[in-house]
Amino acid sequence: MLYLTEQGAVLGREGDRLVVRKGEEVLLSVPAFKVEGVWVFGGVQLTTPAIGLLLAQGIEVCFFTVEGRLKGRLTPILSRNALLRLRQFERYTDEGFRREIAARIVAAKLENARRLLLRYARAYPGPGWEKPLQAMERRIAQAQEAPDLETLRGIEGSGTAAYFEAFREMIRGELRFEGRHRRPPRDPVNAMLSLGYALLTGEMIGKIAACGLDPYLGFYHEVRHGRPALALDLVEEFRHAVVDRLVLSLVNRRAFRAEDFEEREEDGAVLLRPEALRRYLTAYEAFMRRSPGEGASSWRERLDEQVRRMARAVWSGSLYTPFRMEA
Repeated sequence: MLYLTEQGAVLGREGDRLVVRKGEEVLLSVPAFKVEGVWVFGGVQLTTPAIGLLLAQGIEVCFFTVEGRLKGRLTPILSRNALLRLRQFERYTDEGFRREIAARIVAAKLENARRLLLRYARAYPGPGWEKPLQAMERRIAQAQEAPDLETLRGIEGSGTAAYFEAFREMIRGELRFEGRHRRPPRDPVNAMLSLGYALLTGEMIGKIAACGLDPYLGFYHEVRHGRPALALDLVEEFRHAVVDRLVLSLVNRRAFRAEDFEEREEDGAVLLRPEALRRYLTAYEAFMRRSPGEGASSWRERLDEQVRRMARAVWSGSLYTPFRMEA
């Protein structure tokens, strides 16, 4: 993955190579066939020849704000599977199918959160873990029996709140965490969590579209203009297994410190400084290339497998098997 964070830089083309320049200086030159995707942050420009090469090579581009909010995508024509999308629209109108898919996703998300919490409870024994673990066990059981999506969303919200209360105790480094705040993130840990979730969502959108599904037509998240509902559905299974684990590792190893962040005056958002952003993206990329076990060579391969599972469930109406991290 190619991450472009240098403000004012320009991505251009020289033959079959992608070249990043800032002024007269060449910052990077890489053969296009070695690039899986391009992630653009803030004020980085792309030339028309570079765009043509990216589309010809089937390379997706995701555009993020400087703080890491996903703005949009430039995507090649990857799938012409209109029949699969028609089946997806049919499944969307089937309330029973939607409820079953959503319940399985939420139960798996909460189970992954519980398993991550259990790991820390084993490493740092104490009575403080018992209450959130019990609360999450109840919510997992309730999610599997939820009669409708509205009830399911309430169960997920309650279980997630219990998890993030315990998440405070999982933070062992110097950076503060004041509870989950998304828009905008108001402390360093939230800044890293939000950025990671945005990166994961960007990857999931591309994989869903490549498979032939519509990333904007989900089964758990409500369909709204511009919201990649199906991508958000599938990301739920990986939030704690990927992003939370990465952030906890970075914070608890003290790889980031308070001076790596800055507060934006207009809204109080806490953001990674440019050099710290580059280090975070390097750590994220290294994590995504690691094997999650279960036969997958990398986390990206595991994301691909979940998209394929969803496509099979949509096509055949069979049960969807969500991702569950190892206990």
